Amino acid sequence: MTRTVSRPAIIGAIIVKDAREYVRDRLWLFLTALSLAFLIVVFWLLPNRVDESIAVGVSGIDAAVVRAASDGAGGEAGLQVIPFPDAGGLRAVVAGDRAAWRDESGRLTVARSADEQAPRGAEAVRAAIGLTFPDRFFADLQAGRRAAVEVLVDAGVPEELRAAMSALVRELAYAVAGAPLPVSIPDPQTLYTVVGEDRVGSQVTARELFRPIVVVMVLLMELFGMSSLISRELHAGTAAALLVTPATAADLLAAKWLTGIALGLAQGVVLLAAIGLWSTEPLLLAALMVAGAALVSGAAMIAGCIGRDMMANLLGGLVFMVPMMIPAMAALFPGSASAWVRVLPTWPLVQALIDVTAHGARWADAAGHLGLSLAWAAAFFTAGWLVLRRRVRSA
Repeated sequence: MTRTVSRPAIIGAIIVKDAREYVRDRLWLFLTALSLAFLIVVFWLLPNRVDESIAVGVSGIDAAVVRAASDGAGGEAGLQVIPFPDAGGLRAVVAGDRAAWRDESGRLTVARSADEQAPRGAEAVRAAIGLTFPDRFFADLQAGRRAAVEVLVDAGVPEELRAAMSALVRELAYAVAGAPLPVSIPDPQTLYTVVGEDRVGSQVTARELFRPIVVVMVLLMELFGMSSLISRELHAGTAAALLVTPATAADLLAAKWLTGIALGLAQGVVLLAAIGLWSTEPLLLAALMVAGAALVSGAAMIAGCIGRDMMANLLGGLVFMVPMMIPAMAALFPGSASAWVRVLPTWPLVQALIDVTAHGARWADAAGHLGLSLAWAAAFFTAGWLVLRRRVRSA
């Protein structure tokens, strides 16, 4: 009596075989473990703080007066005013030629030379912007004479901050003269509109920005591993030999896709646990990891059909890896992504990971990106199925 073997049992047997073959490939197993460990270490070495304050050095005037003028001009609470004893020291610190330190009592010390060592227990002070007021600044203003204030800026300071410092000096002049501003302006809340999402006070740290990169990179490492496994089986005749058994081409293709998902998901689980993310919407993160692993597994099915050796296989993997990494790298530069970046397959996955891990998004918030990621995964699975089925049947 012949016993009929069920399709799930056949697919499960092929998955077990593929998992064993993957473990036997010591090169890819080592590279996978090495990349996973490297990304985890780099993640924890990144800073987890964001300093939103703007350090402004002043000389020739009391720092309290500048703070008061800043508040009167609607300045942000993040303005940090640092008094310097003289204009020469402030100029050298802004230019980066000398260092400055502040001790526990708050007293500022400017280095006399570029190689001078920091005093014990002192904190380094860096001012990217400086305001040097002349000695007779207030007297000249009260007498109606023009007083020149030099604004020192580092080359990397944005133009908006330079304009803000000029506005701060003008506010000081009006305050000293005891006269109101020569123009009337509406309330700042109605005059200015923040375009896009306002992250003031809740900036994302470097570690949080790196989260989608490590997740996507771990998934993409599975692209190389699975494509290598598929390529070896195609050229060794293993895939053709399986078709002699009760397994069909559909069983083989489904098993390859599910194996890729399982391997990618397993590494994703380890990664998310190592970087401490499972406490944040674990089911939603698991769904995103499944969508990402399914997308990469479909890409691996296509890449595995490209080359006949390891170098050709690597080239095939890079064809998919490079564009898939672009949205994750773009996350390092917050702002509106370009239109061409938004059409890349991993963009919705990266955005959903950022929203969930950095901004506390829930299911309703991430549903659109999750649905788009699943659609991309279905498209890659369909393309991978068609390409790999043709290669299997012609093997």
